[in-house]
Amino acid sequence: MQHILSTERTHLFCPCIKVCIVVDIEGPVDLAKLDAAIGQAVSANEILNCTIGLDEDGKAWYRPGLTPKYTLVVSDEPWEALVASAHRKPCNLEEGPLLDCFAKQQDWGFQLVLVAHHLAGDGLSLSYFVQDVLRSLNNEELPFKALSQLSPKAIGDGLNPVMHFLLERQNRSWRKTGKVFAFSDYQRMVHAYWENRQIHIAHCRMKDESFAKLLQFAKTRDITINSVLCTAMFKAKGEKMKLGLAVSVRPEGNHGMGNFASGISVHYQYNTSKDFVLNAQAVQKRIRKKMDRDAPRLFLLRFLQAINQTLIDAAYFAAYDGYDHPIARRMQAMFGYQGSPAQVGISNLLRLPIQEIYGDYRLARFCFIPPLVPNNACILGVASLGSAMELSLVGQGQGTQALLDRIEQELEKLGTED
Repeated sequence: MQHILSTERTHLFCPCIKVCIVVDIEGPVDLAKLDAAIGQAVSANEILNCTIGLDEDGKAWYRPGLTPKYTLVVSDEPWEALVASAHRKPCNLEEGPLLDCFAKQQDWGFQLVLVAHHLAGDGLSLSYFVQDVLRSLNNEELPFKALSQLSPKAIGDGLNPVMHFLLERQNRSWRKTGKVFAFSDYQRMVHAYWENRQIHIAHCRMKDESFAKLLQFAKTRDITINSVLCTAMFKAKGEKMKLGLAVSVRPEGNHGMGNFASGISVHYQYNTSKDFVLNAQAVQKRIRKKMDRDAPRLFLLRFLQAINQTLIDAAYFAAYDGYDHPIARRMQAMFGYQGSPAQVGISNLLRLPIQEIYGDYRLARFCFIPPLVPNNACILGVASLGSAMELSLVGQGQGTQALLDRIEQELEKLGTED
């Protein structure tokens, strides 16, 4: 069975699409043992043994390989520098690997940085991969997880007839006049994209009592932690803005790697004449209005499914490589790949569905750094494990740290309220 890129196509030629995590593994592990465990975890996940095929008509697919593909480098560089550097480096999609690993030995074990092209999987996928690594360290047998994708049937076809008509007319015109881009074009475009751009990463950690108090604050007021985080972002920004939220649509029971995320957006401005709780309730109402219905929750995937695949590519080349085509320019504008991006993103993995203890090994930390996709000014990655919640804010401006500081201060202050 050939696994054709469908809704994943938006990741193929995106110039900033690396998914990263930082984990601390405590226990009796040396580099050779860690390397063996990573190799076994890669072998157990079919998608990590793949490269990407691309034919002359523009069809792209996962191309299975016979050997696990990853790199492991020992580095003493700060993880922030490793992640920032990895974001700027185009992936060799044609030959692989889709996963790069960086290890730093510590007295208590290893710090491991994982950098994956989004075609290898979403943030939650990397949590399951880390679980596989730890289970392998603990000498547990890993089940093989075949490559799986969201099916067109699961996504459905909920676009209105007018949009269907307009997209199909656009697709017909594009098929007659458009262009198929190659991997060499992608390499050139990524270098051009990063020529005058920087990336800044700020992070903080709430743990033990402060995190417990924040959880209690949210629970007693019937507000989700996700709504609290969104409201804290709106308050920290202080302006009316569009907030994009990643939404998991992973099939129940699927613990493999792949792309199982959609997205919604919420427009709001923090009302300073009301307290935080009233603002959070208003934000939560807007989120639930979109989350509780398939039409808005799955709109992004249905939209991507309806567009000619090479036209999705063309939007990036129109924006960042000087490709001049009216339909590509129109698509570029629709995706927001122009000017200075104003949208802010949040990707919250919630409480991770994996354990902390694996025999003599402990997963002591999990920090999620999502990709700063081109239509976002900044994006907040969140993951909770045990008694801690880690936040990482990725942005292009010097104000990234200051923005996260304001968010952290607001969250800490909420934990002190009765």
